[in-house]
Amino acid sequence: MIESQAAICRIELPTHNEVQVVRRRFQGTEGPTVALVAGIRGDTPEGVRVLYEVTRLLRQLPSIAGCVDIYPCANPLASYAEVQRWPFFDVDLNRRFPGREHGHPPDRVAFELVRHVHEADVVIEVRGAYRAFRELCQAHVRQGGEVAAALAGQANVEVVWVRTPGSMAPTTFAAQFDNVLVLEGGAGNRLSEGVSEELTVGVMNVLASLGVVSEQAVPVHWAAIQRPRVVTDEEVLRVRTELGGVFMPSVEAGAIVARSDQLGTVVDPVHARVLQRVEAPVAGMVLAIREQPSVHPGSLVARVVADS
Repeated sequence: MIESQAAICRIELPTHNEVQVVRRRFQGTEGPTVALVAGIRGDTPEGVRVLYEVTRLLRQLPSIAGCVDIYPCANPLASYAEVQRWPFFDVDLNRRFPGREHGHPPDRVAFELVRHVHEADVVIEVRGAYRAFRELCQAHVRQGGEVAAALAGQANVEVVWVRTPGSMAPTTFAAQFDNVLVLEGGAGNRLSEGVSEELTVGVMNVLASLGVVSEQAVPVHWAAIQRPRVVTDEEVLRVRTELGGVFMPSVEAGAIVARSDQLGTVVDPVHARVLQRVEAPVAGMVLAIREQPSVHPGSLVARVVADS
C-alpha cells in the first residue's frame, strides 16, 4: 500500500499566505475507490476527528484492496475559525456546489472537490451535528439510492434516514454523486465523547463491507455493530416553538417519548415564567434536541422519529 498526499486546490490569502485543500490517498491493489470527506462546514469538527482516526487505522494496515481518498478538511479557514461559513466571503460552502473553475475561492474549492471526488465509486461525507443541536449518530441517504442505503446499514449508526431532496439540495456536496452517504451525530460545533469512536467504527465497517479492508481492521467485532432503523421523511417530525424565549430541554437525544410528553419548555427568564410547554407530537424516539437556548417563534427545537 502506498500513501501519498497532494493539494487539490491552493488559495492565496490577502496576507500572501496560502491555504490548501488536501487529499490523502491510500492506494492498494485492484478494488473500488472510496472518497471520505469532512470539514465542508467549519463548525462540524467531529467529521475532521473521525477522518483523522480513520487515517491512523489505515496506516497500521499492510495492504488494502482499492483506493481510499481522504479529504480531511475541505474548508480549513472556517474550521480554524470554528464557524460554519467561509470567512471573508461569508458563504456556506455546502451551498456552492458544483462550484466554478474561475469563481471566487469558495466556488473554486467546490469545483475542485467535485472534480476529484467524481473518480470515486462510493462517497462518504462525515460531519458533526447541526450547530445548535445534539443528535444521535445517523446516516442520510437519498431516496432511491439503494447502494448507499445498503452501505448505510453497515455504518454503525442508530438511524438511517432516507431523505427526499429539498429545494436547496442541488447545491450541496452530497447531491453531486450517486453512491453517497452522509454520517453525522454528536453536538454542534464541538467534540462529543463516544461519537468519534462510533462513526470511525462505522466508516471502517463500510470499507470492510466493500472489501477494501479486512474485517480484522474494524476496531470492534462485527457482532457489536449497531443495526439501524431505516426511516423516511414521513417518520421524522420536526418540532418548532410557537413563542420566543429561552428553550430548556427536558430530554436527551435518544430518549423514548410518548405522545404529548414534554420535550422542553420555552421560558421568560426575566419574569421567571413558562411561556410554552413543548410536547412530543407522536410517540417515538428523539433524534435531535436543541441545545442552543435562544429561540424565536418557529425555531426548530427537536426531531422525533415516530414509532413504526
